[in-house]
Amino acid sequence: MPGAKHYFISAFTTAILCIPALSEIERPFSGDKPVLLGRANPALAGIEQVYVAIVPPDAEPNKDGLIFQELEMKIINKLNEAGIKIVAAIGGTFLEIDELRVYLDMLKLTDSQQYVFCIQTSLARKIILPKQPRLGLKADVWKTDAVMETVSVPSMPARITNVVLEQAEAFIAAWLSANPPDSQQSNVKTSQALSPTTPKQAVRQPAAEYNYIASKNSDVFHKSGCSSAGRIKPENLVCYTTRTEAIKVGKRPCKRCKP
Repeated sequence: MPGAKHYFISAFTTAILCIPALSEIERPFSGDKPVLLGRANPALAGIEQVYVAIVPPDAEPNKDGLIFQELEMKIINKLNEAGIKIVAAIGGTFLEIDELRVYLDMLKLTDSQQYVFCIQTSLARKIILPKQPRLGLKADVWKTDAVMETVSVPSMPARITNVVLEQAEAFIAAWLSANPPDSQQSNVKTSQALSPTTPKQAVRQPAAEYNYIASKNSDVFHKSGCSSAGRIKPENLVCYTTRTEAIKVGKRPCKRCKP
């Protein structure tokens, strides 16, 4: 068994270090033309909210300083800052919710105290089959090129975090290209014109999907229904699922709502 494990690690490492690029991976097709993944894409148009999912390796999660829940919150905060709403859970609406998926695979090389990792981020949406419109499936309509590297154990958490956030920024750039601010404002005005009797308070805030919220400019966090939280500007809003998440990043409980 030790010999087999050594062979697997050697083969895995050699394959990673010998691959010059992953730009030639098989790409999905839309009709008779290939989809240009990793670039601004019409398939991103109209996206208002996404569900963030980190697909971690099966073995040894949250090891050597890399906490996947914290990494997920950093992605969510970056998307919030860009104006992209976050869906807290998908449940039975799996096909209807757009998913930003971060695929993270990593292997620890114990002998050399290094990690080999591969990271790729994609956006999956519901696809309707032209010949069978009643059937739908979820498929990647956009993705970054995969990043494969070898890194020392102490440097692993910071390097993986940087790569993941760079790929999140690439998605934001593509999303903004497909949804320019002018078109977003136009869509809002059109929606208001079609529904003149809709009260302003009917607009659902992403904070309502979380138990605790805070401003990125404040060291206090609140319950989502706290009156003080209602004064937080959308561009400054950060959200937490648990009290522990908020406390870990240096926030303290609000004295009014006592979360």
